[in-house]
Amino acid sequence: MNGFLILLDVALLALSGYYLFWQSRIDFRASYSTFQLFMAVVLGFWFLTTGIANIWYIVFIAAFITLTVMSGSTGLTPTRLINVGIFARVVPYTKLVGVTLTPLTLPNGQSLVVGVFGISPRRYIRLTFRSDLQTLFNVLRPRVPEAIEIKIQQVQ
Repeated sequence: MNGFLILLDVALLALSGYYLFWQSRIDFRASYSTFQLFMAVVLGFWFLTTGIANIWYIVFIAAFITLTVMSGSTGLTPTRLINVGIFARVVPYTKLVGVTLTPLTLPNGQSLVVGVFGISPRRYIRLTFRSDLQTLFNVLRPRVPEAIEIKIQQVQ
């Protein structure tokens, strides 16, 4: 059992390093997914009640909770889109099939843009940016390949 936990610990720590590398490259941030923080707290309390004192299990729990908290950070890097989640969250712009941007104005006057990034005919990534439409479009257009259309959708 310890051998399996050690292998799992190494894998989670390597994944943490990989995501930390890509998160450090984010230059246009999207909103943080607070659900991930909620899940980390729930998982933390649940794992604390197990009462297991094995050091490899404790390292596994710490790495898993850290990954859960890290997975809430999203945004755009110069070459990739960073998505919410623990797995399949670093997506190159070349894998996109379409982008739809929807600008919204909140009642308090703040501007938001909801970006829906298609990565296959039935798979989408939704990110919310606290930005205006023109700024986000100016950041995306040089990064996304010319063959991929960026649609602007207005809410009526």
